Amino acid sequence: MSRWPEVFQTGLKDNKKRKKWIYAGVGLLVILGLISSVAFQAVDVDTYTVQRTDVVATVWETGKVVSDSTEDIYSEIQGRVKAVYVDTGDSVEKGKLLAVIDVGELDTQIARLEGELKSVEGQEQTALSQVDSNQIKQQELAVEQARVALGLAKANYERIKELYAQGAATRVELDQSEADLATRQKAVSQAEAALASLKKQNKSSQLQYEGQRESLQAELRHLQGQKAKSRVTADRDGIVFTRKVKEGDIVSPGSLLFTVGSREKTKIEVYVNNKDMMRVNTGDEVKVIFRVPGEDVEVKGVIDRIAPAAEEIISSLGIPEDKIKVTVNLKEKPAGIRVIPGATVDVVVTTQKATDVPAVPKEALFSDKGEDYVWVNRQGKAAIVKVQTGVEGDDLVEIKSGLKEGDRVLLNPHLPELKEGIRIK
Repeated sequence: MSRWPEVFQTGLKDNKKRKKWIYAGVGLLVILGLISSVAFQAVDVDTYTVQRTDVVATVWETGKVVSDSTEDIYSEIQGRVKAVYVDTGDSVEKGKLLAVIDVGELDTQIARLEGELKSVEGQEQTALSQVDSNQIKQQELAVEQARVALGLAKANYERIKELYAQGAATRVELDQSEADLATRQKAVSQAEAALASLKKQNKSSQLQYEGQRESLQAELRHLQGQKAKSRVTADRDGIVFTRKVKEGDIVSPGSLLFTVGSREKTKIEVYVNNKDMMRVNTGDEVKVIFRVPGEDVEVKGVIDRIAPAAEEIISSLGIPEDKIKVTVNLKEKPAGIRVIPGATVDVVVTTQKATDVPAVPKEALFSDKGEDYVWVNRQGKAAIVKVQTGVEGDDLVEIKSGLKEGDRVLLNPHLPELKEGIRIK
């Protein structure tokens, strides 16, 4: 039998082996090509060139326009509101009657006191008439006569005493003149005592009734003053901002009835979170934004006052927050807008500011284990750089170290393809 079929079969087997090796080599080349393609392909990124600028941190809060000159009007008496003559928004002039509080009981008390006062005055006249002024005058005359007689008795005694010393008068005459002097002295004392008694009786009656009269008059003046307070009036020209009472309400001393203020002089009151006020001072400038249909009108304001202590304010979400009341004066009037007390505005307060510093957008930063980093384009390749940040503004963050002006940072640091040394474009 010929051997060529056997040789032929062996050749076929060798060809099959060669084809397998060829296919394997081609596959390997394809894989290596793909790997090479991926290795040399650049990742498409967005970059930001570091430059020096101002970094400003602000907070936005809702404020309210309030009158710069307001007055709360309180009730000074107890009673029922009989009538109310104004409502919120009404213009009033100084002295205008705002409300009347019923004081019917006061009228009764005033009438009673007036009656008692008249009674006391009548009793006083009756009592004083019992000690007639003529009696006092007659007694004063008696005192004067007794004193004249006493003077004569003294002169007679001295004359007889001298004569007795010269032997021209007897002892009996001297004793008689001395006895007459003693009698006249006693008469003067009795007359003066009687006069003092009359005057004392008159004065005592006067003081007694005068005290009663003054006491009643003082109480009467107090009640009349209370009655006058039942008529509640405006102490200034202005607008009624709030009306807290209505007809029929029971009020007591200290009850708030109305708030009246000026519409012309206004200010802004806004509550700012306590932690945001650490570097804010009076005199700092703020932005005040009036939101009107179709546009926002922005004007400048200046912080006039910062409350010394925080207040607990309940947020719109029902969360208690410690906030500080800030008062802002407008530096200019918004064009074409009436500033009405009660209107709400947006207040933009600058809490921190770094001037002319290197800065990058917030989205360029990422953190790892409490440290801040950025991706930087280093000659077309990605590199991670550790940075130290400063003031964090609304859009930018101050870079204190790690970058310099002109460096290009990546704005999409969380791309999954990014790794050290990879080509970027």
